[in-house]
This record gives sequence, C-alpha cells and structure tokens, in this order.
Amino acid sequence: PVAVVSSVDAVRQSESQYEDYFRWQDGEDRLQTIELHLPASGATESYSLLMPKSFDRESESRDEYLPVNDLISTVRAIALYLVDSSDFRHKVCGDKENGILRQLERARNRLNGRDFVGAVHEFNRLLDLERVSSNIGPVFDKSHIPSDLAIHIVEQTYNRVVAPTVDMLRQYKAFSNNVYGEILPTLVSEFIERAGISHDTTFIDLGCGIGNVVLQVAAQTGCFSCGIEIMKVPARFARRQAQEFEQRMRLYKLNHGAVQVWQGDFCESTDVQRMLPRADVVLVNNYAFDSALNQTLLQMFLDLKEGTKIISLKPFVTPDHKISARNIYSPESILTVRRYQYWSQCVSWTDSGGEYFVQTVDRSRLNEFLAQRGML
Repeated sequence: PVAVVSSVDAVRQSESQYEDYFRWQDGEDRLQTIELHLPASGATESYSLLMPKSFDRESESRDEYLPVNDLISTVRAIALYLVDSSDFRHKVCGDKENGILRQLERARNRLNGRDFVGAVHEFNRLLDLERVSSNIGPVFDKSHIPSDLAIHIVEQTYNRVVAPTVDMLRQYKAFSNNVYGEILPTLVSEFIERAGISHDTTFIDLGCGIGNVVLQVAAQTGCFSCGIEIMKVPARFARRQAQEFEQRMRLYKLNHGAVQVWQGDFCESTDVQRMLPRADVVLVNNYAFDSALNQTLLQMFLDLKEGTKIISLKPFVTPDHKISARNIYSPESILTVRRYQYWSQCVSWTDSGGEYFVQTVDRSRLNEFLAQRGML
C-alpha cells in the first residue's frame, strides 16, 4: 500500500481544535472517521468526519481544512476523470436527484451523518465493481491532466502537509526579498497556457516557496518541474509536499512530470546554474524583490537559450526598450516583453487584481542591430 498523510492524520495534528461535523441521532454510532476507496488496487484513505471549531459555514477559509468537502470533491474527481465507465459516472454524478454525489451533498447540508456514511459505502461498492471490470483509468489524454483535477490533488497535498502548521510560514521579515507569498492555482493554470507549457517543457521556479506551483505544473502538464527556495521553513514544506504529491498521484493511478525541489540561494546555486541553460520556462515571483536582486537575475538570464520564457510579477525589461550602442551588452537587449492582467483571488498577498509579464529570450533584434553596423 502507498503511504500518504491521510485526512485523519492531518486532523490529528490539531484534533483538540476539531469537533463533530454531523448531528447524530440517539442510538447511532458517532463515527469520526470513514474509509474512502481510491482507484489504485486496494487503496483507501481514512477521512475525518470532524470540522474545525472555528469553521464558518458561510465563508470558508483556505487555511481551514474541512474533510467532508475534501471527500466530496474526491468522489467527484474520481467519477469524472478516473473511471472509464459512463454507467458509473451517471450513478455518481449524472443523476442530479439521487446520484451519490447529490446524496453526499444533501447529507452534508442537513448534517445527517447516517446518510453521508451510507452514500460513501455505496460509492466504495460501485468503485470496487468497476475495478473488477478493469474500468479504472483516466478518461482524458494522459499527457495533459484537467486543471481542476491537478488542482484538487495539489490542494489535498497542501491541506495535509502545510495547513496544519501554516503559522510557521508567517515568520518572515516584511519588506525584504524573502517575503513569503503564493501564486494561486487559477493564475498558475493561466501561466501554463500563456507560456505553452507541455510534457516536454523544462520548468523552473526561482523562489518556489512551499512548492505548490512546481507540483501543479508537474501534475497538469507532465513536464519536468523544479524549484528552489532560500527560506528553510517553506523549503522544508516544499520537499515534504513533493513526497506526498508523488505518493498521492500513485493512489489515483496518475502519471506526472518529475519533480525536484532544492533549498538554497538561486543566485549561488549550482543546481540553478546547471538548469537555466536547459530551461524552457522560468517563473520568478519578484513582486517584493529589490532592484539589486532583479539586476542579478537579469545577468543570470544571459545563460538562457533562445525562446525561453520568463514569467514575472514585475517586468525585467520595459516594452519600449530600444537597443543602442550603449546597451548592446545589457541583458534587456535580448528580451521582449508582453504585459497581462490578472484578477482577484490569483495571489495570496492581495484580493485585488494586478499584472504579470512574460519575457521571451529573443536575440534576433540584437543580431539585426549588430549586423547593420558590421559588428557580427
């Protein structure tokens, strides 16, 4: 069996802060856990049936893990994407009145534990039958996992590895190059599409934090995805997340791109020096970087190959940059840039929108400038 951090394990780390989610009738067993069957042979996960005492049913916080919702989302993901059977899909999702998904949602909303448990047992029974019929397998192109499935698995990983001790991430020096912040899944999916990341891409995240972007890119595209983080606590979380992610993908019988995460200074790392010339897409969340660090990064970008894309939250070159005899050796002269808008709920440090930039290594303008002056 594949060893993962289960839903029950995640809750156990702070169990005193949890209470029963469901209301149980007199004479009913007050269950606090339930087993959910998963696609891999013999695979199950123990789900907690508790909720945080501070949980607000009207507005759910991302840092508050609600196992009941996680279980329902997992049932939906398995039925939609991981079992090649239209009959199974209909029994779980298609029947909007009495399907298993509707039963689970209705029981959750009514706080009816008995009905919720009964629906989970029926799902397990149906999934076991599909396994006997050899219908377990993805219903999509294996080289490109649907974004909502990839995001679900990455968020499951986060909720088990990071969320129970998320306060540790808030220990940073404000207004420094090491301020911690996350780019959220919706914007990561846009980056993937905008940069054309596919299974044969090499992706590197300079300042990867807890590694969520690295994992989502690896899951969603199947490419080689790596990252480096200078701060010890986020880097430790990133490595633990990478391990949990790989195990969790096995439970769902899904392939993913290779993942590597390093702890260190990307300006000095030999791993980064080795990877940059091979990189097709580089992500730099430089929103809080000072000008000196951005200039250091620009010098590092001289090692990038033609066509490499650099995604950043602040531009490394202005759109109206003109090549002249005075700047032909500056890194800006090998970059073109396009600006894009993002909207609310795309980054962790603000609810407002903002902008990001996609720079492309393009030496053609520089070569043309040099050729016109007989300098090539």
